[in-house]
Amino acid sequence: MQIPKPNHKRRKPKRGDRGKFLPSVRAQILERDHGICQQCFKDGEEVHHIIFKSRGGRGVFTNGVTLCQSCHGKAHSGAAMTEYWITTFADRYGSDFHKDEWDE
Repeated sequence: MQIPKPNHKRRKPKRGDRGKFLPSVRAQILERDHGICQQCFKDGEEVHHIIFKSRGGRGVFTNGVTLCQSCHGKAHSGAAMTEYWITTFADRYGSDFHKDEWDE
């Protein structure tokens, strides 16, 4: 005999889902940055997590920046660009810019 799974809603989304940019948030970030790579000012088509998901960065408006494919690759390969964006966004949005409503 199999016990039925409880039918209740989660209090907060799963951790993996909290790191993803929802399509609406992605659109807001692209609109804020006018679809332009904020590093080299060419056409930007990718949204980059300032604080990586693996480090607890969430998929929130204040944790994303528009980058082109080339700059996005560079952002993941070097610490200097990552530190630049962390400093810039901390100044712009505060030290908890990468957190969502469920973070403590």
